[in-house]
Amino acid sequence: MPSGFIFAEANGEIGSIEGVKSISLAQAQEMLDQNNTYFFDVNSEQDRQANGYIPNSISTYVENWQNLLPNDKNANLVFYGLNRFRFEASQAAAVAIELGYKNSVVMLDGIESWVTSGRKVEKIDTVKWEKAKEIIEFKDTIHSRFKFSNTPSCRDCHAQKGKGIRADIAANKNLINQKCATCHEKASNALAKSAHGVQEFLPAQDMQKKKEKPSCATCHSIHITPKHSGIYSQKQLVDQKCTQCHKQKSATFHMTFHGKGMFLSTPGETPSVATCSDCHGKHNILKSSERSSTLSPINRVQTCKSCHPNANENFANWMAHADHSDGEKYPGLHGAYIFMTILVISVFVFFGAHTILWCLRLIAMRIKYPKEWKEARKAAHEDKVRVRRFSTFHRIQHFFMAVSFLGLAFSGLPQKFYDSAWAKPMIDLMGGDIINAATIHHISAIVMFAVFFSHIGEIIIVNWKRRDVARDPITGKISFMKVLKATFGPDSLMPNWQDFKDMKDHFKWFFGFGPRPQFDRWTYWEKFDYLAVFWGMFIIGISGLILWFPAFFGKFLPGEAINLATLLHSDEALLATGFIFAIHFFNTHFRADRFPMDMVIFSGSISEEEIKQERNVWYKRLKESGKLSTLYENKSNFKAYQWLAKLAGFAMLITGLVFLFLMLYTFFNTIL
Repeated sequence: MPSGFIFAEANGEIGSIEGVKSISLAQAQEMLDQNNTYFFDVNSEQDRQANGYIPNSISTYVENWQNLLPNDKNANLVFYGLNRFRFEASQAAAVAIELGYKNSVVMLDGIESWVTSGRKVEKIDTVKWEKAKEIIEFKDTIHSRFKFSNTPSCRDCHAQKGKGIRADIAANKNLINQKCATCHEKASNALAKSAHGVQEFLPAQDMQKKKEKPSCATCHSIHITPKHSGIYSQKQLVDQKCTQCHKQKSATFHMTFHGKGMFLSTPGETPSVATCSDCHGKHNILKSSERSSTLSPINRVQTCKSCHPNANENFANWMAHADHSDGEKYPGLHGAYIFMTILVISVFVFFGAHTILWCLRLIAMRIKYPKEWKEARKAAHEDKVRVRRFSTFHRIQHFFMAVSFLGLAFSGLPQKFYDSAWAKPMIDLMGGDIINAATIHHISAIVMFAVFFSHIGEIIIVNWKRRDVARDPITGKISFMKVLKATFGPDSLMPNWQDFKDMKDHFKWFFGFGPRPQFDRWTYWEKFDYLAVFWGMFIIGISGLILWFPAFFGKFLPGEAINLATLLHSDEALLATGFIFAIHFFNTHFRADRFPMDMVIFSGSISEEEIKQERNVWYKRLKESGKLSTLYENKSNFKAYQWLAKLAGFAMLITGLVFLFLMLYTFFNTIL
């Protein structure tokens, strides 16, 4: 163990050592192609054989492995082991730091998480072919499967005509391409005319550097063991091969539903989504501006119809590689991204501060007035007089809304944070395919829509029955002023001027500049929750329907609407889940005077003493109007199913907190 380093319990990360910085899988992926960066694998040869290793990584499973370190002490060194329950990688990084390599870090999640997240690995160490002890080390895993045709031998691909295999030219790309063309003439002709053909890789000017032309073997891996070839399906291999050269395009593709489906697919299984070759073609890949391209204006719709039979011109104009951060190329998408970013940050900053201040004020009150606090809590809980606050219908609505919301979060979060270490395991819980996650998402959405429209129907029916309230007593006609008064009155969930006064008084109380305010039937934060649902249902609901039925909406919306819907749906869902699991949970259940859970949404009633303590304005208004007695609950069967309500309630709260933790973990893991 290197001196000056101890096992770190303080930073809370298993497998880490104090003084050694840890990085995430995503950060390691970004460093993979950086200059002067080296990856070191501390796993045993047995583990490397079983799990594979990161491409171009250096094995430290040798004596005096320190001699393998680069001469440049400023180089970036990334050490990784099997998983975060092992300390070998952190220990090796600590040794490197002591040797002067200050930019040494450890990828705690290790090769196991790297593999399960779908990132590229290599499975075998090979030697130069001319030094191979056994020919099986270079077995042709493609052509050797042929049973009823002439199987090519080594010399058919690696030897010049009439000559033997020479070490200096055996792996020459042009030679191999020529040999492939002798059997695959049709594919060779298509490749020659494609974007991967020779002409596309000639320098535009004499002094310009020539780009390296890919060979057949660049995309078609021939000499890999059967064990390795079985790790990934053909579609997955296509995605990996294209990514090697088209990193930027691949990054934007993986932000789409198709790309996330590929990224989250189980190794070895064929994903139920399109990959690069499904749209761009195989050997006949051409620029979309060329008439013969599968993505040219005259062919694009037909290409889309191979998977989406009802596709039309608008649908086909959806941008698979749109970058919302590029304001020049995608101004509309970029504008929506800026708006949603400002909205998300504004809401979380304001209500985050609101929550923290409220929490601190309640804690201070509890510490300063412990006797009064206990007496007030006891009085509220022991008061047998119950006042009805929610009807049975409202409680049923809330239950199904909560269940559907958790279903949407469960199936949506791994798609939103698709490159997180926990995303793939969550998809596996849903069957391992993103299509299964989408099905759960759609079922949950149907339940949510049912709750929403049942509430809209309730509003219409209730207001129709109460229409006489809006009539002028003299003329008998509907009065606009009375409608306005009823809409923004104290029994309405629409905000009014009093809510702003209440919020101001609440903040004054937070800072100790005034008494704790009393509220009416609905508080300002409850009204915000309510209106946020309406806003969210319109934004998430409409965008979700566009994503669910893109071909239908393509009949009257431009293709960019699908890209816009993707961004709005994703960011609004992030806002909704973060707000519910953090802000709403605190306001309703986790503040000191409600902890651990407020059961009113299950019981439907609240004690009279509790109303007096927080909603005294409502209590006085009910008493003065004579309506209080009509809300007294004389008989309740809640105790019969109270245990079930608590079980369901705590299950929902815990599930929400787990989702919140995963979101925060990913957020801080990204920025740190």
